[in-house]
Amino acid sequence: MHSLVQLVFPNLRPISGFLSQLPLAIMQIFYLARINIATEDASTRHVFEFCRQFARLGHQVTLFVPDLGKRGELEGVQFVHVPVILKNSGVTFFSFYLSLFFVLSWHCLQSQPDILYTRLQSMEWMATILKSIFRFKYVVEVNGLAPVEMKINAVSKGWIVFISLMERIIYKLSDQVVVPSVLIRDYLFKNYGLNKDSVLVVSNGANPEFSRPMDKTECRKQLKLPLNGNYLVFVGSLKQWHGIDRLIPLMPTLVEKIPNLHLLIVGDGEKKNDMKRRIDEICMSRNIILAGRIPFEQVHVYINAGDICLAPYFEEGLNETGISPLKIFEYMACGRPIISNPVGGLDTLFSQHKIGVMVNSMDPLDWEKPIIELLGDPEKMKTLGDNGYRAVQTDYSWEAICKKIEIDLEQLVCSK
Repeated sequence: MHSLVQLVFPNLRPISGFLSQLPLAIMQIFYLARINIATEDASTRHVFEFCRQFARLGHQVTLFVPDLGKRGELEGVQFVHVPVILKNSGVTFFSFYLSLFFVLSWHCLQSQPDILYTRLQSMEWMATILKSIFRFKYVVEVNGLAPVEMKINAVSKGWIVFISLMERIIYKLSDQVVVPSVLIRDYLFKNYGLNKDSVLVVSNGANPEFSRPMDKTECRKQLKLPLNGNYLVFVGSLKQWHGIDRLIPLMPTLVEKIPNLHLLIVGDGEKKNDMKRRIDEICMSRNIILAGRIPFEQVHVYINAGDICLAPYFEEGLNETGISPLKIFEYMACGRPIISNPVGGLDTLFSQHKIGVMVNSMDPLDWEKPIIELLGDPEKMKTLGDNGYRAVQTDYSWEAICKKIEIDLEQLVCSK
C-alpha cells in the first residue's frame, strides 16, 4: 500500500505520531523579501530562519531578494537575486517589484509554486497579482503596521493614505495573513475588514542553535571588555520607536549609585550619531559602549556578556500595532533577565513566562529603581533568565513556530 501511494503521489512525505501512516505533501514555497542580505538585521534573520526551518521540514524553498551585490547561501534554500535599477536608493523599492513581475513569471512557468509567501511591502502587489494567472496561494506576513509607524515618524497624511491603499490591495489579493501579535490582528480586522479565519497569530522566536547561554566572563574576555562590574545590554536597530536613546540621560545617576556599571548598545540606525553626541555631552563614553552593527553569529556573545538585557519602548503608538521583537526572544534564549515596559502586548509574554521586570511607566526616569533593584538580586536574575531559556526551548524556537505555520499552509494548499 505504501509503495502504491508513493507511486501515485511522488511528492508526499510521512509524518510522525498517530498520523504517521498518512502522507503529507511537500510544498513548493516561493518567498519574496525586499531585504538586504548583507545587513544581517532582524528582518533578514527572520526571513532566513523561516526559509531554513521550512527547508529542514522537507519543503522546497526559493527565496527572491534584491540583487544588491552579496550572494545568499542557506542550506536547502535556492536564492533568486532579482535585478534592481539602482543600489542603496529609494528607487530600489519600486524597481525590485517591477523586475520581480518578470522574474517571478519565469520561475512560475518553470516550477509552479504551491505557496507564495511574503513579508508585507506596500508595492508587492505589482508581482503578486500573478496569482490570477498561476493560481498559487498567497500568504502575507505582517510584522508591523506601516501606517502607524509612519505616523510615529511624522510622515505626511497623504503618504499614509497612499500606503494604506496599497496595502488594502494586497490584503484583497491574499489568501492568508500571518501576524506575530493579537494587536496587529485586531488592527487589521478593524481597519481592513479582514476575515477572522484568514489571519493566523504566531509569535516570533529565536534559534537556540545560535542564541544560547554562555559563560559571562568568557564572553567579556572575547569582546575585550573589563571583566568586573555590571553590564546592561541592548541589541537592536537605533530607530525612533526603540527607546534606548532615552535611557542615556539616566546613566550618570546609575553610575553614581553602581560604580563600574556599563551600558552596551549593539546595533546601528538613524539615532546613532545623536546618541554619540549626547553620550559625549554627559561624559559617559567610558560607561556607554556603542558597539555598532555586528555579525549575527556574534550577537549572542554580546548578550551573554551582560547581566540584564533592556527592551525600552516609549511610543504610545506601539500599543496600537503590537510588537514581537526578535531581541526579546534572543535575550530569553541566552538565559538573561529582561527589563521592558508593557507596550504592544509584551506584558502578556512577561506575565506568562516570568522572564523579566515590567516598568509600568512611559517615563524613562522610572527605569532607575527597577535596574538597581534587579542588579542587587542575583538570585532573581538567574530565575528570570532560566524561565526565559525554558520558554524558548518549549514554545519560541523557530522550529516550533514554523511547524505551526506549516500546518496552516498545508491546510491552505489542500483547500485548492
